[in-house]
Amino acid sequence: MTVQKITLTHPLSRLMMSTTMASMAGQVYSILLPLLVLEVTSSTIAVTIAIAAERATMLLQPLIGPFLDRTNWKHVLLIADLARFLCFLLLSVFAVTNQISLLLVCIISICIGFASQFYQGAQFTAIPHLVADRQLHYANSLESALFQLTIVIGPSIGGVALLFFGIHYSLVAVSGLSLLAVWLVLLLPYEQQTTSSKTFSISHYIHELKEGFIFIYQQKEIWYTNLILLISNFGIQFLIVLLVIYVNQLTNDPLLLGIVLSSGGIGAILGTSLGFFADRFSTYKQLLFAAKVIGGLSIIFVGLSETIWLTACFNMVGTAAAGAVNPIIKTIRQRYTPRHLLGRVQSTSRFITFTLLPVASVCAGLLSEWIGVGLTIVLGGCIASISGLLVWQLPQKL
Repeated sequence: MTVQKITLTHPLSRLMMSTTMASMAGQVYSILLPLLVLEVTSSTIAVTIAIAAERATMLLQPLIGPFLDRTNWKHVLLIADLARFLCFLLLSVFAVTNQISLLLVCIISICIGFASQFYQGAQFTAIPHLVADRQLHYANSLESALFQLTIVIGPSIGGVALLFFGIHYSLVAVSGLSLLAVWLVLLLPYEQQTTSSKTFSISHYIHELKEGFIFIYQQKEIWYTNLILLISNFGIQFLIVLLVIYVNQLTNDPLLLGIVLSSGGIGAILGTSLGFFADRFSTYKQLLFAAKVIGGLSIIFVGLSETIWLTACFNMVGTAAAGAVNPIIKTIRQRYTPRHLLGRVQSTSRFITFTLLPVASVCAGLLSEWIGVGLTIVLGGCIASISGLLVWQLPQKL
């Protein structure tokens, strides 16, 4: 592909703007969803059920891969964005008319979850079609930076929307953001994508599903990076689950709690920003090792810290390390994967790296009751650090 300078009118920029609008809508919705369920049921268990309904769709990610590789990425992006827009619009209509129920919220959450899985896979597939190979790292760093930015400012936008419009009409605003994302996708160029010429059948589908798993296992660059993320994500999940509880033990001030949580988003943005240039000074292998060791140690220090400000600083360092890794992992997958396998490789890789998160959450809860919250976080940091040892299994050329 001819190297084209990335400007505001570049197709990648339009894709990133669309993704940012969709992510912003998702962040605001993640705030509104618990409040909406609590308004309807007054039950915290019902809130966890509604959230779990959306997250459960992640377990079906490998099944999405073959469909992504058979379809044009722009069609998938458009359909996924339209589906999310219609879900948000439907939910807002039922909320405004006071016809909402927990069952309806769960069904709509599942639909939103499925649409998001298709969107994420199609976006990953689209980037190599929009930029040259040498621009992949920059493109993935830009995508990660914008995503982290929405995590930081999304809650603020949600808070302002709640202040002025309330829960019900804030959902209408979320629908507007989703519609804007649809319009931006329509502006993307249509590229005829070569897809499988085979007629769809269950046997072909299963064969294509297996082909994705086999390719990942045989491609050591992708296989070992997936194992590294699987182990490190398991340890990091200890911190994610227990951080609020741990900070609450250090202080009862909601403002300080917010500062610690915000430090994570700020750190992620800083790490991703460093990722724009880091590949110019070191190899991916060295960067991954440094990020995993630093990230693991920062979690250990969070568990050992006894002051709120040290906790915030170490949390920022850890999320910065994670932010630097994300563009590297995506770029490795894109560079070492043939285009006809991109959808399957991304969907299956995400399944592998996230599959143990529910187990990690349960383990964190049980261990915190047994050895305490701080020591459980330290243990999670040790597990995350160990993942750095697998980096040396990666090929020297990486």
